[in-house]
Amino acid sequence: MDKKGLNKWIIFFGLLMLVLLTYYLFKKIALDFLMNILPISYTKAIENIFIFIVVMVLAYFFINLSSRLLKSYLMRKSEKRDVKLLISVYRYFLWAFVIFITFSLLFKQIGSLITSIGLIGFGVTLALQKPILNFVGWITIVFGKAYKIGDIIHLNNINGQVYDITVMYTSLSEMNNEGEHTGKSVSVPNEFILTTPITNFTKGSSYVWDEMNIHLTYKSNWKKALKIIEKIANDSLKSYTKNLPKNIKEGYEKPVTRVSIYEKGVHIKLRYFIDFNIANTVKTELSGKILDELNKNKDIVLGKTESVA
Repeated sequence: MDKKGLNKWIIFFGLLMLVLLTYYLFKKIALDFLMNILPISYTKAIENIFIFIVVMVLAYFFINLSSRLLKSYLMRKSEKRDVKLLISVYRYFLWAFVIFITFSLLFKQIGSLITSIGLIGFGVTLALQKPILNFVGWITIVFGKAYKIGDIIHLNNINGQVYDITVMYTSLSEMNNEGEHTGKSVSVPNEFILTTPITNFTKGSSYVWDEMNIHLTYKSNWKKALKIIEKIANDSLKSYTKNLPKNIKEGYEKPVTRVSIYEKGVHIKLRYFIDFNIANTVKTELSGKILDELNKNKDIVLGKTESVA
């Protein structure tokens, strides 16, 4: 543990001692005084409220401190984009545990408490169906790993990059159909994951298959055009694909071309594996080089013809 982390623990234990001293003084002085002027049931209720406040204060500081230490550990051991979600799960679980245990100790009738919680839970379920569905959706996201922070997804007719996942909402940085950020933020209720198909463009990796479509007239020298396109693509993309992750490298290093005939000419499709974050920049670079080179050849005519005569 570093010096900074040690200092935080020293502060926490100092606070713990201070709170325990305060409780001791409350019980010995204030509580004895209250017992002389109030009924026992009132005094007991005041004591329980005081204990509850003390436990909540200590839990707040402990959870904040332990969350920071856990975050620093996870930043070294896990994917950075997973850390925020894991910390959220840890904090929610710990708060639920502390509150449940505190009520159990205060009321000392765990059976009655569980029954009461069950009845209250039934009523809450009827009244708060949407929030509960959002919570279930959040649990599904956390453990089902449909997407993580940093993933680019299509959800509920929206394209966007996930930048936050809370209990109720998934927050997206909106993107257009070309994969460029619009500058807008969209919050999508987590319940949609239970009922709506989700497309994750970057699950496990930010690399995707991108493509470019080139149209030639029937009279064009399509074989020459194909060779030009393949050469430019191979030369230009080499620097981007040489550092592919080992688990996806084999079979993805070289671009792929496809040729097809349609009613207005010849269609050449170029497909290549590229990091989604730089896909538009690379496509612009490739398009410029291919256009410049093809336009140098008079026997290659770009575009679609309305007639083959």
